[in-house]
Amino acid sequence: MKIRPEMVYSHSSPREFVKRRSAMAHKITEVCVSCGACEPECPVHAISQGDTTYVIDAVKCTDCGACVEVCPVQAIIKLQ
Repeated sequence: MKIRPEMVYSHSSPREFVKRRSAMAHKITEVCVSCGACEPECPVHAISQGDTTYVIDAVKCTDCGACVEVCPVQAIIKLQ
């Protein structure tokens, strides 16, 4: 398989490359209280626990918005 510059290695699936996104679709802000409500809602498992808040993997995020709907403190914003 030829790897193109817009492709990046997927850490979730060995030997798989996914299309690199030019920008993250959503971001979890510092308002996050680390309740964890968003993590199980993500259909592509792009959300994980960070040091102080949850974080969204920019490569995996598909811009579905499922996480936004369940955040009790509106800590997840859509980036333009």
